Amino acid sequence: MSRTWWIVVILVAVGVGLAVLVGVLGTRNEPTKSEAISSLCGSLTALGGSVTTLTSIDTSTATMADFQADVAAVQDDWSTVKSDAQDVQNAQMGGLDSAWDSFESAVESIPSDSTVQDASDSVKQAAGELQSAVQSTASSMSCSSPSSA
Repeated sequence: MSRTWWIVVILVAVGVGLAVLVGVLGTRNEPTKSEAISSLCGSLTALGGSVTTLTSIDTSTATMADFQADVAAVQDDWSTVKSDAQDVQNAQMGGLDSAWDSFESAVESIPSDSTVQDASDSVKQAAGELQSAVQSTASSMSCSSPSSA
């Protein structure tokens, strides 16, 4: 073999070695598939629980601050679900995303001078749809009991 041929072979081998090294180093902090699914199942459980808390608020004793805190908990849990879903390849999030958009729209349409009863009534249907979507998504991923938080 000629000298040029050997140089090409060596450069290709070094390139392949570097590609493998970059691939290994680039994925070493990524969760495994089962860890990612487990995390998403956990965040779906938390979201289901916070939606249940919001929809079961005692409107006769709760304040608007209580209601808003429950809404904030749902929003925080949603952020975690979205983050965890990014690590799960092919996670079926379409129905959940749509239910979330409806819930957010319902929350945003609550007048600032609403009572807890009125605010709760305004989001109850959208929250119920969100709860159903959480359960459906969890079921499609074979999670156990997403709303029992």
